[in-house]
Amino acid sequence: MRRDPAARWEPSPNFAPGRPDLVRFAVVHGTFSITEQRSLDYLLRSQAPNRVSSHYLICYSGALLQLVDEADTAWHAGRSAWGSHTALNGCSVGIEISNRGPLEPYAEVQLVALEGLLRRLLARWGLGPEAVLGHSDIAPARKDDPGTHFPWARLEAAGLAAPWRPAGAGADPLAALRSWGWRGQDAEILAAFQRRYLPRGLSGRLDAATRRRILGAAQ
Repeated sequence: MRRDPAARWEPSPNFAPGRPDLVRFAVVHGTFSITEQRSLDYLLRSQAPNRVSSHYLICYSGALLQLVDEADTAWHAGRSAWGSHTALNGCSVGIEISNRGPLEPYAEVQLVALEGLLRRLLARWGLGPEAVLGHSDIAPARKDDPGTHFPWARLEAAGLAAPWRPAGAGADPLAALRSWGWRGQDAEILAAFQRRYLPRGLSGRLDAATRRRILGAAQ
């Protein structure tokens, strides 16, 4: 069993026992739901056809709930890919954070809880900051959470997410994004990159600001 010592156990019936692969990623989600209880009910319900779950839910209060054992497969990623990996449910830990959507900031107590969880999780599984992804990174055609308002720079400063490394002059910008890990159509992966590394420039286009961010400030 893999239980987090800081979490309250609130088991979901929606999981597959064991895993088809090692844990390689931690995927951060925003619930984007009108109420926290509605999100929790959805994650805990067993009615078909939409049985979903995550390993963790971080509440508005900062309380950490564990819904699925880390040794088991939660159903949070759906159709997903990153680099050579597909169907990321089998190789990731899913972390939902209560949030109403793109205009609501994440609370300080939630971010403190997330940072603590990520430190413990990365240590447990021997992972580096590059393993921490957003739902919109792994499913850019379908998902936009945790959103442009999620403070990725804060996680980067804490060593809990990977900062962008400019590809350099002469590189192909889209090839650089695909080399980093994104999969999908050009506009989809450009939007995913912008949500994370250029949140005030979300367009899905390779505009001048996006090109400079991908290649380097001097470009």
